[in-house]
Amino acid sequence: MSSATSVQGLKDFRENRAIRQCKIIATMGPSALKRENLTTLISNGLDIARLNFSHGDHESHLANIQLIRSISLAVGRRVTILQDLQGPKIRCGKLLADQMLLKSGESYQLVFGSEQRDPAIIPIDYAGLVSDVKIGDLVMMDDGLLHLQVTSISAQSVTVTVLEGGILKNRKGINFPNTILSLPAMTEKDNRDLLFGISHDVDIIALSFVQTARDVVRCKQIIRALGSDVPVIAKIEKLSAVEAIEEIAAVADGLMVARGDLGVECGVERVPMFQRRIIATAEKFAVPVIIATQMLESMIENPRASAAEVADVANGVLEGADCLMLSAEAATGKYPVQCVEKMDSIIRQVESWSHTRTPRYLRRTAVDGHRWLDHEAIARAACEAADTLGARAIVCLTLTGSIARLIASWRPRTPIIAISPREDVIQRLGFTWGVFGMKNPLFYNTDVLLQELPEVLKTYGVVKTGDMVVITAGIPMSGMKPTNLIKINRIP
Repeated sequence: MSSATSVQGLKDFRENRAIRQCKIIATMGPSALKRENLTTLISNGLDIARLNFSHGDHESHLANIQLIRSISLAVGRRVTILQDLQGPKIRCGKLLADQMLLKSGESYQLVFGSEQRDPAIIPIDYAGLVSDVKIGDLVMMDDGLLHLQVTSISAQSVTVTVLEGGILKNRKGINFPNTILSLPAMTEKDNRDLLFGISHDVDIIALSFVQTARDVVRCKQIIRALGSDVPVIAKIEKLSAVEAIEEIAAVADGLMVARGDLGVECGVERVPMFQRRIIATAEKFAVPVIIATQMLESMIENPRASAAEVADVANGVLEGADCLMLSAEAATGKYPVQCVEKMDSIIRQVESWSHTRTPRYLRRTAVDGHRWLDHEAIARAACEAADTLGARAIVCLTLTGSIARLIASWRPRTPIIAISPREDVIQRLGFTWGVFGMKNPLFYNTDVLLQELPEVLKTYGVVKTGDMVVITAGIPMSGMKPTNLIKINRIP
């Protein structure tokens, strides 16, 4: 384990700092991608860099990937790269005067097209609309600022009446909250972007506008066909996805509470309830969950967060989120560095006193006659042993990272170090609560590894003499066995 990257990402352990377990995601944009800003962001706590493929071309995204990786290596902190696919976002076309006033009570026609030629017709870029909607369906434009309702449907157009009017501008988004659209979850653009992402080894894929579990399965089938097993995060931003949340969680590698479009689709008053439901489902299926959108919105323009925003971030931690996400605050805001520093500070403060709460592994019991499987019992036992002994870390020897994710889902007070020979696995674990990765090229030499591991951890400054560590492994390792061993070590 001589590689300099072996302990990349374990800086807090080496500096003997408190370990922050909830991870921070920041969207990359002009503000965050200034080299000085990005260096400071990574140094001060950025865990995951989100690349929004609704914007930019492949050339610029490749340059950003290379910049993130080079700074991450130089700083000595791992940064996971999240590729967020655009998805089938429906938009209006180019309007006659680049905008139009929609008056309450007036009616307009929605027609497939790219450019407006009649002020009574609004062009949209979705040809299949007439077969998807029904009379009475709600239509929302410009992030929910304009409300309309379907009043009649013909072979070529959908007539809508304005309920709440205002100014509609070119290329603004259109949402159909009561409608299950026949749009595929992945467009041709998404297919091209996915191929690009896999070709350049992005760590996670976020799939936008998921409606059913089939959308996630199709995406994963494409990924497998491309020779990859990169995990897929299902973005929950439609009512149909909330209603099918258990089926989606069963096939996805993680969930994202995409509160912006979810609020547009369902009404902002329902978002807090849906957020709790999505987090509870992620806990049930032991998959990571991300809370996104407007967490520190006022810091786009101001150097300080509001009290309500601080409470929102704190509640995200308390509710059990694996990651909290900054969007425009980091991408285009004036204070991207201060945003990450503030979020880091809030999370650390909350975690410092929330650790006095009863941990999840003591609160969650087998239900409906379910008996713990071997690996579930080992994961729970590792948590209890580590917390009871006041261990410095739970060290998971793992090929795929699955045992580290399972242990994290139990929410021990003890941080988790996942040691794998696979660089891609270590990178992907960056979005799992409380898990930090370490490269191990000696994975298959069981005797050497188990014997030398405590001294190796000590040499790298991860632990010191007298520390306790709880080790999990599957033996014999050369047999690719699932985790079947717990070992307790005091560092000599």
